[in-house]
Order: sequence, then structure tokens, then C-alpha cells
Amino acid sequence: MEEYRQRQTPRGDAGSVRPDAAFAGRQSPKAADSARQRPDEAHPREMRPDVAERARAIERQIARGNRAPQTPQGGGSRPGRPERPDRQERPEYPGRQSRQERQDRPERIDRQERPERPGRPEERRQPRGAGTQASRGRHYAAPRRKRRAFRMGGGLFFASAAVVILSLAWVITTLIELPARRAEAASLAAASAANAALASPQPGASIGPVPGAQTAYTPPSAGLLALPEAGRVDMRYFDDALFIGDSLTRGFQEYASGIPNAKYAAYIGVGPRQFMEGLVQNRSGEQVAAIDEILAAAPEKVYLLLGTNSMATLSDEAFLKYYEDFLDFLLPQLPADTVYYLQAIPPVTAGKMESDENFSVERIQGLNEQLALLAYRKGLYFLDLFSALSDETGALRADIASGEIHLNDSGYSLWREFLVTHTAYRKGNPYLPGSPYYSAGDV
Repeated sequence: MEEYRQRQTPRGDAGSVRPDAAFAGRQSPKAADSARQRPDEAHPREMRPDVAERARAIERQIARGNRAPQTPQGGGSRPGRPERPDRQERPEYPGRQSRQERQDRPERIDRQERPERPGRPEERRQPRGAGTQASRGRHYAAPRRKRRAFRMGGGLFFASAAVVILSLAWVITTLIELPARRAEAASLAAASAANAALASPQPGASIGPVPGAQTAYTPPSAGLLALPEAGRVDMRYFDDALFIGDSLTRGFQEYASGIPNAKYAAYIGVGPRQFMEGLVQNRSGEQVAAIDEILAAAPEKVYLLLGTNSMATLSDEAFLKYYEDFLDFLLPQLPADTVYYLQAIPPVTAGKMESDENFSVERIQGLNEQLALLAYRKGLYFLDLFSALSDETGALRADIASGEIHLNDSGYSLWREFLVTHTAYRKGNPYLPGSPYYSAGDV
């Protein structure tokens, strides 16, 4: 049995005890209790003197209940934690740091000053991470300087290359455009010389503006100034209308196809002059002043038709002068919002045009052109009644004529139809359904 134990004892190459041989004399807690109960009893097995001495020292320490003295290799228990009385101190391996030495070892190099190394200059021993370029060491500064130098050199290279490319482009463009610029300069010089030659006065030539060709002003035609068709209104539109005229206008009162709900200031054989001077005979045979009946009617719409009687006795200039004077006399005496319709002189029959040169189609159309311009200047609406009642030759249609000048019932029906469809737009006009301006709210 003793030989078996000796064979199990680990040894080194030179016969020395291995580091783990220190554990050979370590007892378990149960064996330690038995040894304390029987201190005079010898150990059952033989050990080497140095191992036995260390084991006895450990037993004495356990018996005293104090910490074992630290060996040169270090040792000890964890601070703040009491040792168990039944637990022996674990032997340390040679060269291994004890727990206390590991706890007391210096902080990491990057958290405190680097320990001094032999032969290292003092000025170079700086703590790592101090925040300055010098503290970061040569291992960081040299690559950064190299990168900065490389970036600066690369920027200068590209800038120089761009300048060279732009310079070459400018030179090439100048060489290409040079012939064209020379040709343009030559042409400008030739043009300047030609203009100077033309500007210099020639012998015998007059100096000053050259008279231009005489151009006559062409006024707008009656058809252009006439009020176009603008929907159909109900007959109630004429409830507050006043018709001023001669016997042609008076027929609206006598024919059933007329406009009976309107008011009239129409007299036989009158012209613009009679409305301003003297008295006229009304439909009842009374001598009255025309302006009195006009003002008494208090119209909101006024229809004017004069000129057929005046053509037999007055010249064109006199007729137009009386007509304009009458408008200047009438308009200030009625409200400013009154709507005025100036109607064109209607045509006469072809027989009347042939027998009386005062009623030629050319003269009637010429007077109507002047009346259209007069209406335009005075702010009135012009109604082209001549075109509505004439045929293709400019004469009064035979189917609507009653005599050489007047109209029959069909003629007045056609005239009324023309007036119903040619009205100035007003929001309150009683337009009929189907008209462009019809609104259900106006009915």
C-alpha cells in the first residue's frame, strides 16, 4: 500500500515535486474535523517533510481561525468575504498571482498613465486619449498628415486640369468663329457706308420729311354699328316704351299687328325740326307741343324714327343737323338711365325710287350710315330697320308695302318681330324660353 502511494506521487523530470503536489496534503472538511477532535493522532500516510510542514501550518491556521500568512507567491481570500472556518487555504501555483495581487493590479493602460518602460523618454510618456494630436501618438498623426497632403494635392491637380480644358475650349471656339466675325464686321461696315451715302443730301434734293400718300378715314358701316339679334323678349317689354316718329310710327297704333301696350308721340308729316318748334296735331286732332307729351309719358325706353318726310324738303346736311339738335334737346330732359333706340330710315318702293330722286336707295343708305355714326356718338343703340324691310335691290318689299312709303299689316308684323328680337341686354328683360339670356327667375 505504501509503495502504491509513492508511485502515485507526481514528480518532475529532475525529481522535484510538481506544482500540483502542494494539494497532496490538503484535507477535506470532514477529515479536518476528525483531526481537530484527535490532535494527537498521526496521519495515516507518510508525506514529504516540506509538504507535511505546509499542511501543519494550514491546520494551525484553521485551528486559530485567522487568515494564513501570505506566501511570496501571493494568496488570500476575496476582500469583504469571511473565510469559512472549515475551509483550508488553497495552495498557489509557483509564479501565479494571488487574488489580492490581481485586485490591486493597476488600471488599464488607456485609463491611467502608461507605466514607465526602461529606456523610454519621459516626454513621450503621455496618457492615451488626452484629446490633443500630441497625446494620440505618432501612430495617428503621420497617416492623417499623409491623407491631408494627398487630398490637397489631388484638389490642385483637378483644378489645374479644369483650367487647362477651359482654356483649350476657348481657343478652339475663337478659331472656329473668327471667319464669321470677320465677315459680319465687313458687312456692317458696308451697310454703314451705304447709310451714310443715303443720308448725305444729293444735289437738288429737298431736305425734310417725305410727304406720305393721302389716306381717307373710313368710318364704320351701319351694319357694323347696328345692334345684333339678342334673344326674344315678351311683349311686356314695351309697357314702358315710347315711340317717337311720323306717320310710319303711328301705324303701330292703328294695326292689330302693332304694339298697343306702348306709348306714342307720333304725328303726321313731322320731322326733327317740328319736335322742337311749334305745335303738332295728335291722334285726337289737338294741337299740342310734342315735348310735353314726351315728358308726360315718362318712358324708360325710347324708339326714334324720323327722316322720311324730311328727305323731300331738306338736304342731307340740314336733316342731320336738325336730327342732332333734337337729340341734344331731348336727352337732357329724360332720366339718364333711359334706353334709346335710333331706327334707320326704312326703304321705299322701287317705283318711288325711280320717280323721285330724293328717295334713291343710295341716298337712303348714305343717310342711314350717318345716323348710325350719330347714334354711336350720342351713346344710343342703332337698329338697322332698312335691311329688315328691304329686298335684294334695296327697295321696300312689295308684299309688305301699302302705297309707296307706308306698310300694311304684314309689314308692321315684320317690324314688330324685328323689334322683339333686337333689344339691348338688361338683367330684368322678360326674355322668352329658348332665348340665350332666358332665366326662370326673370319671368
